[in-house]
Amino acid sequence: MRKYKTALFLLAFNLVSLPLLDVNQALSATEPEHDSLSGSWQAMTDRALKVYEEGDLKGAESLLTRALAVAEKMGKESPKLFKSLDNLALIHFKEGSFVKAEPLLQRSLALQEAKYGPDNIKIAEALHNLGILYLSEDKLDEAEKCFKRLLDIRESKLDKESLEVATTLNNLAEVYDLKGRYRKAEKMLQRSLAIREKKLGESHADIANSLNNLAGLYMDREDYAKAEPLLLRSLKIQEKVSENAERDAGLSAILNNLAELYDSTGQFAKAEPLFRRALKIDEACYGPSHPNVAKTLNNLAALYIDEGACDKAAPLVSRSLKIAEASEDPDHPGMIQSLEEVAEIYAQKGKNEKSLPIREKILFIQEKRLGKDSPELVMYIEDYARNLDSLGKVKESKAQKDRAKRLRKSPGRSGSGQ
Repeated sequence: MRKYKTALFLLAFNLVSLPLLDVNQALSATEPEHDSLSGSWQAMTDRALKVYEEGDLKGAESLLTRALAVAEKMGKESPKLFKSLDNLALIHFKEGSFVKAEPLLQRSLALQEAKYGPDNIKIAEALHNLGILYLSEDKLDEAEKCFKRLLDIRESKLDKESLEVATTLNNLAEVYDLKGRYRKAEKMLQRSLAIREKKLGESHADIANSLNNLAGLYMDREDYAKAEPLLLRSLKIQEKVSENAERDAGLSAILNNLAELYDSTGQFAKAEPLFRRALKIDEACYGPSHPNVAKTLNNLAALYIDEGACDKAAPLVSRSLKIAEASEDPDHPGMIQSLEEVAEIYAQKGKNEKSLPIREKILFIQEKRLGKDSPELVMYIEDYARNLDSLGKVKESKAQKDRAKRLRKSPGRSGSGQ
């Protein structure tokens, strides 16, 4: 069964970690020392914001890289260094390159811990940002540690019913949801929603976020009757508060989840326009070749396969495979998984000849990423072998099975991929 975490991650990041690039507040601050450097840093950062808002991520990345070099000269305790690391990490996040974002956020947190101490409220934003990244990378243990630590800090330093506490509860609940600890996740999401409704009223983007995430939890439990009204309410709120519905990643997240619900309950006619609208938003937000676009393409393809319209699914899968192969981060969470799920749906429908090239391409991509001698390839090789078996390709299947056996016995070395 397909999962819904892609949409939830998108919504969580866009709605609760905006401080990562809150230029109206964090980036506008200046320091009395290093006046010349500070002016240069501010000018580059302001320019980066402008091109970022225009959708030029590469231009913003270049400017923020230069701003970081300037901030390095201000010393390890300069808040501008912390902000430069965070801002550049955000750009990499938006580009889908989590592997580039992670060391930047890790360093930002370490520097702030060294300056302020490990339990200071001033490190809360750094813990939040790193936790969001770990959550997006499927590094659930690391994300849990960040959010639990952050919750302790915020509950001890702030009002236990503050919006900051609600945000942390929301994100920690996401971790527990993905770990299958549904009862704990549900209680946290309900508490987060109650705080937000009390503080914000009934029509706010954060309310839409909480409703969407709670619905996602019920969808994981296949309790669609509980999930649907939450998603419909979430969609209504997000459409009302959105400043630009055509480029609202949070709105895309809700649309994806609602479409998944209708697909899972056989209401295909309701699901298709929602997926198509989500795809259009994702393309506007990230560009046509982003991993998030690939995942929405796969969701729409899966819908068509469920409907028996494989001819409609084929070009979507082909485009998604091209995105995955060209991605700087081919292990972008959810992208490969969503392709595997498309292949599995093809197989369940008896379309093994259509699932084979997908599994072959997935194996090729993972070989490039991991190296041809990596034991981590075993699951992909075995899936490919089973697909070959289903088509009567016994000789080719045996060769793949033998390869999988050899890798299982290997000491865990990673080859060059050549």
